[in-house]
Amino acid sequence: MLIVAYVINFSLVSGVTKAGGNACSCPGITLISLFSILTIGNVVWIVYQFIEFGGCSGNLTILIITAIAGFLMYVLVLIKTRDDASMFTSSLVLSYCLYLQWSAMSSNSNATCNPFSPNSTSGLNWTANTVMMMIFGLIFTFSSLFVISATTKKEEEENLTT
Repeated sequence: MLIVAYVINFSLVSGVTKAGGNACSCPGITLISLFSILTIGNVVWIVYQFIEFGGCSGNLTILIITAIAGFLMYVLVLIKTRDDASMFTSSLVLSYCLYLQWSAMSSNSNATCNPFSPNSTSGLNWTANTVMMMIFGLIFTFSSLFVISATTKKEEEENLTT
């Protein structure tokens, strides 16, 4: 997913550069919109995970570590540790990390730690949760495969997909 984030970021930033650095160009608006949507979604998603899974000390530890790591991803971009990184790459990678965290915590068979467990008395639908995990997993998988295959080239060719 990290490669995908950098490839998408590179193509959008290149588009902004070709437009004379104008953030109001189509690639600039796309980059800002994706960053905003992903960042707001990440904040909502991690708060939701704290609410649903924060009842166990193990889950709470994982949630706190992920929140700190996510914050550090954004800070490292702001202090320019990499030239090709942006807030967009941090937000996309954090989204994937939150998906993996959600998937792991939803797989716990302990009904106390997992409100989506079939044994849980919370009334939350574990089938809907499993379906949503599969849908998110498919989105991440297909987008990764699409971006990686679209950027694959042989030495003598410009791009295999063109």
